[in-house]
Amino acid sequence: MHDHSQQQALLSTAELEQLQQSVLQRRQHQTRPLNTPYAGAFNSLHRGHGMELHDVRPYQAGDDIRHMDWRATARSGKPTSKVFLAERQRSLFLLIDRRPSMQFGSRVELKATTAARCAAILAFAALAARERVAGVVLGNEAQFFSSSQTLAGTLPLLRAAAAPLNNTTQTRPPALNALFEKISHAAERGSSLTLISDLHDIHECDQAALFNIASRFESMVLRITDPAEEHLDACGKIRLVSPLTGNSHIIDTNNAALREAYAKTMQQRRHTLEQLCLRSQLPLHTLYNHRDTLQQLTQLQ
Repeated sequence: MHDHSQQQALLSTAELEQLQQSVLQRRQHQTRPLNTPYAGAFNSLHRGHGMELHDVRPYQAGDDIRHMDWRATARSGKPTSKVFLAERQRSLFLLIDRRPSMQFGSRVELKATTAARCAAILAFAALAARERVAGVVLGNEAQFFSSSQTLAGTLPLLRAAAAPLNNTTQTRPPALNALFEKISHAAERGSSLTLISDLHDIHECDQAALFNIASRFESMVLRITDPAEEHLDACGKIRLVSPLTGNSHIIDTNNAALREAYAKTMQQRRHTLEQLCLRSQLPLHTLYNHRDTLQQLTQLQ
């Protein structure tokens, strides 16, 4: 399994700079806008709402004729104009999970590293589109970061997501669903909300909370997964340690029946999450920590 030094940042400053350059280069070479929420990642992270109709009122001299409300005019017999609110500035709110279950990796990197990389790509793309970026980093505690439209203002969020791992505290990390109400108040109205997590503690009972998030924001979930969480390779006896309790178990991966049961259980778990998010009207996509994160984001539909 992947052994990551607790003193080493998940992503170095040089890696963050390289990610920013990759996003900017892809943005420059994009020949046509992509009609997906992720187009995202390299044009505009969300579709936006344009000018928002606020009210109607009697026509006044100087009003733009294009904003006439012809139906209201016909009904009342008096010229009527539409009144619009100024277009809201687009913003991105990121929830980045770094809790113990994310500190696992059997191939290339930890899931927490992939989550930090994903957050950086989305944040850099949002900044390039002149959008504001805010978020919360969920580890041993929840760290909230206010929105910013500048690189300097966004870096504290990204550095917290990529900071060295530290599990010395004895306190149990907060549950993901415990943050939903706080996020609803912290995220700006009209924000695009992206949850980057393995969803290890999300269950059927959370459907109402998930639906509430999806109804308030243009939301999406990027579920970070390690290939060993779907299938076990036959590699003899291995020792597994729970990141939450510290309890350890030794299993024999050469046991074909065990591997089959494991794969079936994990497939059912994935299906349950997919159905839960579907019922909650919350788009769910899976990203793997052993594949190129930037490439996976561009392929999302």
